[in-house]
Amino acid sequence: MGQIARDTWVHRIDAEGFPTVTAVTFTERRAFVIDTLMRPQDMTPVTEFLAENAGARRVVVVNTHHHWDHVYGNAAFEGGDIVAQRACPRLITAQLATADESVPLPPPEGVPLPTITFGDRLTYTGPDGSVHLIHTPGHSEDSLCVFRAESRLLFGGDTVEWPLPNFQQRDGMKDWVRTLRQLKQLPVDLIVPTHGPAMGKKIIDANERYITGVYAAVAEQKQGGAGRHDLDVPAAGLLAEGVELDETYRSAHRDNLTWAWDEV
Repeated sequence: MGQIARDTWVHRIDAEGFPTVTAVTFTERRAFVIDTLMRPQDMTPVTEFLAENAGARRVVVVNTHHHWDHVYGNAAFEGGDIVAQRACPRLITAQLATADESVPLPPPEGVPLPTITFGDRLTYTGPDGSVHLIHTPGHSEDSLCVFRAESRLLFGGDTVEWPLPNFQQRDGMKDWVRTLRQLKQLPVDLIVPTHGPAMGKKIIDANERYITGVYAAVAEQKQGGAGRHDLDVPAAGLLAEGVELDETYRSAHRDNLTWAWDEV
């Protein structure tokens, strides 16, 4: 567990090539665990950390959305509070039943579903401030972010990602851009995405620029007759200056192009 801010720590793993984190943040009364990675065993450093440091705080697990690399470790907290946006349990259930070979098999312990759900916003209050769970659709129908107002800290899930976002919600581009522009209005100094390093608000601008840029470039090429697999949209022109992609994110960019071609 590495400390990245006062009362906030992260545990990092590699999830099939994607650097992936789970985060723990303490308030006076609660210990929030944000995402549970790929399997319960991935969460062992977190559960051990909580046993040593959480004291009497109530553990609240937050699934930022239903994708397997965010929820397959839920069994490490079976019987406790698991909180998510309202659509998340349905989407987890569908994911567990999918025949899509790109989705890993669930762990033998199973994947407990969220026990508490909400629509647009859920707020936890305490003597030291508020923690807001905010519905932020775009990457997925059920995406949410966790905002610690007094700490000026935002846990972004996959609503923001570095070096580039992954397109996963059909016809979600407009929702995603609207979400990002709303997030820019929050008084935030540090953003912790599930994939990528913690950084300032530049990650929001970078994601918006990439999303809008991909759709605009793909639409232009499609109108010019380019087929689904003939697109030539270099990532470099859509990314923050100096960013270089590894093969995992080069592949993600290619997938994003074909995803956008299907929608424009």
